[in-house]
Formats: sequence, C-alpha cells, structure tokens
Amino acid sequence: MPYLIRADVLLIQKLQQRFSFSDFSRFVDNYIMWEEVVPNIPADLQGDRYTDMWGATWADVGVTRGYVIHHPLQAPTLKGHALPDSCPDEAIDRLRRLRQQKADRFLLVKLGDLFERAHFLRGMEQLMMDMYDHPSFVEALFERITAYNLSVINRLADANIGIDGLSLSDDYGWQRGLLISPSMWRRFVKPHLQAIFGCIRDRGFHALLHSDGDISPVVRELVDMGVEVLHPVQPEVMDTLTIKQEYGSVLTLFGGIGTQYTLPHSSPVEIKSQVRAVCRALGTGGGFILAPGLGMNHDVPVENALAFIEVAMNQRTV
Repeated sequence: MPYLIRADVLLIQKLQQRFSFSDFSRFVDNYIMWEEVVPNIPADLQGDRYTDMWGATWADVGVTRGYVIHHPLQAPTLKGHALPDSCPDEAIDRLRRLRQQKADRFLLVKLGDLFERAHFLRGMEQLMMDMYDHPSFVEALFERITAYNLSVINRLADANIGIDGLSLSDDYGWQRGLLISPSMWRRFVKPHLQAIFGCIRDRGFHALLHSDGDISPVVRELVDMGVEVLHPVQPEVMDTLTIKQEYGSVLTLFGGIGTQYTLPHSSPVEIKSQVRAVCRALGTGGGFILAPGLGMNHDVPVENALAFIEVAMNQRTV
C-alpha cells in the first residue's frame, strides 16, 4: 500500500534529534514526491512576510504558510492585474532534477489553486459578496485563474519531464459542509474545474484534488469531471467508509488519518490500532494511499509520529 508521510519543520527537527537524517522523505521512504511548480514560500525568505507572484501579501509565514494580509484586487475589476509567469524555466529544471534523482517514485506536482486563489486575490468575504453583486467579475476572475492553470498544465506536458500526476489545491469545505452553497459552487467553480481536470487528463496525467473539509455533497461531480484521487478525506468531517463504498471503484482516497484528534491526542498504541483499522477499511481492493490527513504538525508528540511511521512502513503486517 503506498503512503506519503509529511511533517512540519518543527516536528522534523524533533525527529532529527533522535535520528540522524538529512532528508525526511528518504528517512520515511515515501512512495510519492509531492512538489510545487513554484514553491509558495520563497527559499530566501527574510522575516515572516512576503508578496507572492500574484501580488498577495502573506504574514506570519514560518511553520505554516501564514495568511493573507493584503488582497491586490481592492475593487471588482481585473484592470491592471497581470498573470504571473505560468512556469519559469528554473521550475522546469528543478522538477527534472527531482525526477532524475528519484526515478522510481511517483511524481505528483501541484499546479496551484482556483477558488482559493480568487479569495487570496479579493478576500473571502468580498469574493462571496461579489458572487451576488458582481457575478460577471467573478466569472472573469475564475476564467483568468483557469487560464493560468491550463498554461501550466500544457507547459509541463510539453517539457516531458516524466511527471505522473498533477494536483489542484482548492479548499471547498469546513467541518460541516461546503464554504459556499452547492448551487454557487456549481455556478462559479465547477465549470472551471471541469476545464482544468479535462486538460490534465487529456495531457496524460493522473488528476488529484486536495480539498479540506466536508465536500461530500460534490464528490460525485468531482469523479464525473475526471478527478481520480481525493485528498485528504478527513475522518473528522467525512464518512470515509461511505465514500469508499460509493466511489472506491473509481476514486483513490488519499489520507484518512485524523490530524485534528487522532495523531496529536491519542496514545501510540491507539494510533497503531487506528492506522491498521483504516488500512483494512479503506485499502480493501486498492484505491487507497495512506497519509496523515493534513500532514503531521508540531503538536503531534514524537512518539505518536513514530507510531504512525512504524505502521506505515510495515503495512504488510496490518
């Protein structure tokens, strides 16, 4: 059973104090390399804030990605706002080097976002009001972001790097459902998702969607538009067994281990038992990639992290 174990910087540092390793992914022997075309946080970041290539300014950047403190679209117009470079040459070169270094691993590349990018540019509250007050602007905004994503897909395909799958990161849910109504999601988001995932599949890549929260109301539509892998299927907010029963023949579930309660608050023994149970329930018949739902954060005790890693790396005994 394939797995991907990710952890934040502080937790990795704690593990490094006990084990001597320089590359966490190699230490846990991940099956998957999940890379960004252009990393969100600049490698040469000074301080705790920066402005991204779209013009949004982020603060409190460090262990997490931080949050947006300046949205560049202060009015419902795209005038004066240009698209960033879809895929610079240095990004292609970096991905090609990674492919060559780990030729036996599944290379998954994150394109960017859609709904998230829209509210990073405009602000969540303002974007939601725009859907009612300025719907033509919202349509134009989503069209522009979609054009960017399509250009990235085509650039990566033409570069012939050996990428296996492309992912879109686009949170639609919270603990109890969608952030916007299903009807508004279908009006503004769905058509553009169809274009993006259609292009991903047409260019020969596997298609993955990352969306936090309970997105159960639209899973069938995601499958119909070509999504093959769904991440992180959080057990705290979704009925993972029902999702497996209904879509397990056509959809790979990626994640499944709770990071809100199970990993930070259970005992190592409980974690081992829970991970084994999830592997049996969601891994039956294939179509499951084991992972902490949202990655392991520094609130996860080292012993708990090691319990998860141990089971993941010895799954043949589950």
